[in-house]
Amino acid sequence: MDEERPPFRYDARLAGEIELRWQERWEREGTFRAANPSGALSDGFADETGRRKFYLLDFFPYPSGIGLHVGHPLGYIGTDVFGRYLRMTGHHVLHPFGFDTFGLPAEQYAIDTGQHPAVTVRQNAAVMRRQLRRLGLAHDHRREILTSDPAYYRWTQWIFLRLFGSWYDPDAGPLGRARPIEDLIAEFASGRRATPDGRPWRDLTAGERRDVIDGHRLAYQSEQVVNWCPGLGTVLADEEVTDEGRSAVGNYPVHRRPLRQWMLRITAYAERLLAGLDDVDWPERVKRLQRNWIGPSGGPYHMKDWLFSRQRYWGEPFPVVYDEADPDRPIALPEDMLPVTLPEVAHFRPEPQDDTSDPVPALARAGDWARVTLDLGDRPRRYRRELNVMPQWAGSCWYHLRYLDPANDSALADPGIERYWMSPSGVDLYVGGVEHAVLHLLYARFWHLVLYDSGAVSSPEPYGRLFNQGYILADAFTDARGLYVPSAEVTRTPGGWERAGQPVTRRAGKMGKSLKNGTSPDDIYSSYGADTLRLYEMAMGPLDGDRPWRADDITGMHRFLQRLWRLIIDETTGETRVPRIPPIAPAADSTPSSAPAESLDPATARLLHRTIGAVRTDFKVLRYHTAIARIIELTAHAARLPHVPRALAEPLVLMVAPLAPHIAEELWQRLGHPSSLAREPFPEADPALAGPASVTLPVQVNGKVRFTVEVPATATRDDIAEALTRHPAYPAHPAEAIARLVIIPGKIASIVLR
Repeated sequence: MDEERPPFRYDARLAGEIELRWQERWEREGTFRAANPSGALSDGFADETGRRKFYLLDFFPYPSGIGLHVGHPLGYIGTDVFGRYLRMTGHHVLHPFGFDTFGLPAEQYAIDTGQHPAVTVRQNAAVMRRQLRRLGLAHDHRREILTSDPAYYRWTQWIFLRLFGSWYDPDAGPLGRARPIEDLIAEFASGRRATPDGRPWRDLTAGERRDVIDGHRLAYQSEQVVNWCPGLGTVLADEEVTDEGRSAVGNYPVHRRPLRQWMLRITAYAERLLAGLDDVDWPERVKRLQRNWIGPSGGPYHMKDWLFSRQRYWGEPFPVVYDEADPDRPIALPEDMLPVTLPEVAHFRPEPQDDTSDPVPALARAGDWARVTLDLGDRPRRYRRELNVMPQWAGSCWYHLRYLDPANDSALADPGIERYWMSPSGVDLYVGGVEHAVLHLLYARFWHLVLYDSGAVSSPEPYGRLFNQGYILADAFTDARGLYVPSAEVTRTPGGWERAGQPVTRRAGKMGKSLKNGTSPDDIYSSYGADTLRLYEMAMGPLDGDRPWRADDITGMHRFLQRLWRLIIDETTGETRVPRIPPIAPAADSTPSSAPAESLDPATARLLHRTIGAVRTDFKVLRYHTAIARIIELTAHAARLPHVPRALAEPLVLMVAPLAPHIAEELWQRLGHPSSLAREPFPEADPALAGPASVTLPVQVNGKVRFTVEVPATATRDDIAEALTRHPAYPAHPAEAIARLVIIPGKIASIVLR
């Protein structure tokens, strides 16, 4: 049968060749690089003159060891479609990508596999990078970051020092703001601010002064009743504990006990965190979740100060040390000693501990690292390093800023670059799942406000518009023990479902590792190509809704792409069916001109422009499933024509381009265009053709509708007046009986009798 297949049919083999070729070309030509206004990444910025900037961002992913399933890229495809559409509509788009590689998930995976987490996260990121590149995502790869890279977490530590060196002044501004700790010391010293016990500042000992100051810092230490998880060997924030009192990672028992820990004073920002929700374009349910967590009027019903210590190995070290003569008071390291890097250790698994034991941080085993001789300005002395590390949320609180200027070794980001991309409202569109509605989004807003108060950023909110994509659902199966089994090993039988000859129970759920019901995108690439997967995931339903994965439906999207291909390419010869633009040698003082456009018949022209108008509207609001339906309708109409004119083929290809970019690029080139269509203008609808061919106007006589008249949608006032005189109901009102005739084209006609 293979011998009978036309040699140039669009199938998985040809799709793969086209996709890999275009991905290599995009990378080679830097098609999706976003130029900064200055600095190392500024090449090409002059070409962006006149384009509006747009910062497009996906939620930070953790690189899983088993790679992606087809549910993971749903949001990534959605943002890629939107970014491609924006480039074609005159925007300068920044769309970076990176990996959240610190924290418990990464460390647990490393423990399970026996490999160092620094190795596993890079290997896992490479797998994910390959799978996403195969989708044709239009990222600026020069800006990729990993939170576990010392060049990155140097600045996470720098932000911590800003927190440690700041206090919250409730009297500064309408709702207060953070100020340098030196300002607080000056107020105590001058007497403008009273000490807690009323004694003059000069009468306090050095230790008492330090206690007062430390009690105001945004980053401080305090003995707290915390969630101690012996199974993980660390304490957990309230948000990391399930309602059943177990760890969200690993499902281990959690016990409440008092421990001295690092805390961040997020409750000081409660009022501003509440007020800021009124200034962002976020889903109302996310705003409601944050308001409920913070509490009305800023009162901490749920929200407490952020527990910021972890007793694990794989996290950001704190940039503080302790003098052996005063072991309870932390000393901030100077900025020129950053980053404080993790030591290389062979054994990072937590020691077995119970609910009564004192936590032993993993870094306590790195003796040569834990104790160090430093000169902090008053001669070399012996110090102990902080043995806790920061939680996994630290690096993801500010990554949107590092993407802007990732190679800068003197600042988080150059101020001019930060203002260009982040003013006035932060990231223009942030897309991800609703599961981070409180934790990540609340923490990131808090850190961003601290940076805003210090003048490091120009916008008070990090994310101006938020969109929550839905989930892909898939059948999952449990055995007689109630344990999930791999869905790929389940077969359907007349009596139900079986695995290895044993009956299993089908259940519904979100596609994922825990339910063992994932489908690898690699399987879809090899069977259909990446463009088919992209198109299918966008066609399944609204982007913000959940949708079931139905493998049989993928073939429908593949057939659509095959039909589109056949409209323009002869499957037997590979020749272009649409006449190519003839080469025209330009005169020395002129520019090339294209061949005259072939006119469309009226019905085709109207359908084309109605489709363009609808697709533009749908793309603007991320309503891709209805845009795809419109494009499929237009393609079906084109297939019924004797031949496809260039005036139809080109706008059709351009409309498909954001959704299925590889086949669109290939067809665009075969239509005679040597350059990529990535920044080709998106088709514009002719208003005269995009509307209905005719409209029915109600005709009032003395204020009551008596009849209707059908006229062309473009009819003028005179055209409508003439149509009225031809209507059978009109002669009953002779001209001498009409006092006034009021006509609003496209709306209504009104006859007032004498």
